[in-house]
Amino acid sequence: MAKTQRKFWYVGVGLLLSTALLVQWRSASRVPLTDFRVLPLRHHIEGASLCPWRQPEADLHAFFPTATRYDTQSPILSSLLVDIKERLGRWLTPDENPLYLHRVYRNQQPLGTILVRRVKGEYGAIEVVLAVDEQGKVRGLKLQRLREPEPIAQTLRSPHWLAAFEGQTADSHWRLGEAVPEVRAAAQPSAQAIVEGVRSSLILLDVIRHNKT
Repeated sequence: MAKTQRKFWYVGVGLLLSTALLVQWRSASRVPLTDFRVLPLRHHIEGASLCPWRQPEADLHAFFPTATRYDTQSPILSSLLVDIKERLGRWLTPDENPLYLHRVYRNQQPLGTILVRRVKGEYGAIEVVLAVDEQGKVRGLKLQRLREPEPIAQTLRSPHWLAAFEGQTADSHWRLGEAVPEVRAAAQPSAQAIVEGVRSSLILLDVIRHNKT
């Protein structure tokens, strides 16, 4: 009698399990494929946006009065990364790669390059326009946009301070008080960001110039 009861119990459990599996399979078969969604990658990193050159014609003729045209190039830096790291003392940041060079000409004669980039000031992004001649010397520097408070902005836009960048090269002593003059204490963090932005831009340009085939 006990064996018969156990037999019926096992059969009952088996039927219940089979029924449950059948119900689950039929429910799943009714789900349309469009109900399955691909989840976005969690660690996707957006590339840095291109810093616009806001007044190209005015800047072009201010820095290179005899210029007749310019074109924009984006050199591939992958083969130069080791050389660049040695010169910079660090790896490139997303703001530096890809690099856009606005090559300036008088008809077919190259006159120099203008680079436009963002640096991180203490109160927000500072947009720097840097003009460099064919020998790698700075022809001029302009801050086309910055968010610093007015007293700091006046210090950074001082013609005397900006003029100190002229004639500097990638090999200059790029520290406040050396290649360019010291500034008031409140302006020093943003001034140092500008100095580093100019230094790194000149180094990138110099590495590219010396590795042309």
